[in-house]
Amino acid sequence: MKQLNITIVLLVLFIFIGCREKVENFNTSTDKKTNEIQSNEISTASKSWLEIVNNKNLIDIRGYYANNAFKVISADSIVTGSSTIAEYYINKSNLITESKTLFLTEANKTQGIDYELINYKTEDLEEYIQVVIWKQNDDKKVREFEYSVKRNKVNSNVDKDDISKRRGLWIELCNKNNAENLVKELYANNAIYFNHKPLVIGTEAISKEYQYMNNNNYNLTLEPLKVEMVTEHIAFEIGQCKGSYGGKYVIVWKKESGEKWKVFIDSNF
Repeated sequence: MKQLNITIVLLVLFIFIGCREKVENFNTSTDKKTNEIQSNEISTASKSWLEIVNNKNLIDIRGYYANNAFKVISADSIVTGSSTIAEYYINKSNLITESKTLFLTEANKTQGIDYELINYKTEDLEEYIQVVIWKQNDDKKVREFEYSVKRNKVNSNVDKDDISKRRGLWIELCNKNNAENLVKELYANNAIYFNHKPLVIGTEAISKEYQYMNNNNYNLTLEPLKVEMVTEHIAFEIGQCKGSYGGKYVIVWKKESGEKWKVFIDSNF
């Protein structure tokens, strides 16, 4: 009788473990399938965007941008709104001949926000790197923010090391809970902060926006997922925050001649 009870217990454990493995495999499979669907959705949106931009149709281009979208050209040149951005592309002379995704990650599942780095070329053989923030709008993905820089070949190893040190200082100053010092040391004077609201521009305005960091309990770590050197003076970074805030982030690092790397564009979901 005792041997029979042991056999029954072992059988129950075997069934439980088997069911658990099936559930775990199912969850893993479901997550993978969801990610593939999201990736395919962005890929389709990117290809469609390329076609409609080259066709130069105002209504079609406007449909691929959020109503309050931003296109940063430079610190003092920002195109705002889907219609204005569409007009910019219509008036732009060079066609985009090809594009490919360098990096893509989901930033916020609930709001349907994704971060993408794109490499594209124009008909005059110029190469660009573009950071795009996508957002779900009803049944389609639309661009909410974008910034492009013409690519030049650079010695990436040295520059990435320098950026890593500056990122470390960002984390150190952030965790000292003094937003003003953080922004003063790490942000360009004309830095741009985007958090799916009107742009915050300049160190004074960004310091005010970051007042929540002054809470003694606030702490944050930045872990880069992708750092793309675009020129000797510009790098795009997409990463993961950990600590008091657990979302993704986008940083565009910029280095003026003779200066250290500083944050030019800062964004999170």
